[in-house]
Amino acid sequence: MRAFLVTLIIVLVALVVKIDLTEGTLPLAAFYPKETEELCEDLREPTYINIQVIQGDTIHSLFAMQPAKVPMTFPERLQLFYRLNPHLQLQELVAGENIKLPLAFELENTCK
Repeated sequence: MRAFLVTLIIVLVALVVKIDLTEGTLPLAAFYPKETEELCEDLREPTYINIQVIQGDTIHSLFAMQPAKVPMTFPERLQLFYRLNPHLQLQELVAGENIKLPLAFELENTCK
C-alpha cells in the first residue's frame, strides 16, 4: 500500500511539473491587451515631413519650427522621431542630412 501511495504522489508531482512547464503558472491572457484599441495601437503610422538639416539645427528647434498637428508630449514625439529615423539614435544631426519629422499619427482602418 505504501508503494502505491508513493507512486501516486510521484505521478501527481510529475503531472503538476509538466503542466507548469508547458502552460506556465500565470495565465497567458494576462500578457495580451484586452481592448481593441490597445491591439490597434501598434498599427498606427505616423504622418511626417521630410526636411533637410542645416547647421545648428537641433531636435528641439526642428520640433518648434514644425509643431505637431495633434497634441503630443515631447517624449511621444521624440519616440516617433527615432522610430522614423533609427539611424540617428546616439548620433548628432549632420548638416545636409534628410530626416523625417513626425507631425501626427494617422490611423489605418485595419482594426476591427
